[in-house]
Amino acid sequence: MGIDIANNIKAVELLKVETLQKLTDLFGDIAAEANGETTDRIAEDGAALICSVYLLCHRLGVDFLEMDTKMKAMLRTGMQEKHLLERRFGDLQTLLDCLEERKDEQ
Repeated sequence: MGIDIANNIKAVELLKVETLQKLTDLFGDIAAEANGETTDRIAEDGAALICSVYLLCHRLGVDFLEMDTKMKAMLRTGMQEKHLLERRFGDLQTLLDCLEERKDEQ
C-alpha cells in the first residue's frame, strides 16, 4: 500500500510541474514574434496544458467525464450570466458547441 501512495504522490508532483511548464510554454509562445508556426505552437501548448490538467485531476480522483460535465455547466452558467467573452464574442457558446459535438461523434 505504501508504494502505491508514494507513486501517486510522485505522479501528482510530476503533473504539477508539467502543468506549470506547459503554461510557461504557452505564455512564451504568446509573447514570441508571430510567424507561420506561432498558431500551431500555441495550439500544441494549449492541448498539452489541457491534457496535463485532465491527468492531474484524474490522479487526484476526479473522473474525466466529471471534468467535462463541470466544464459544460460552467460554460452554461457563464452564458446565463452574460460573461464578457460570451457577450462580445460568443466564445462560451462556441466552446460548449464544440464539446457537445465531440460527444455526439463518439
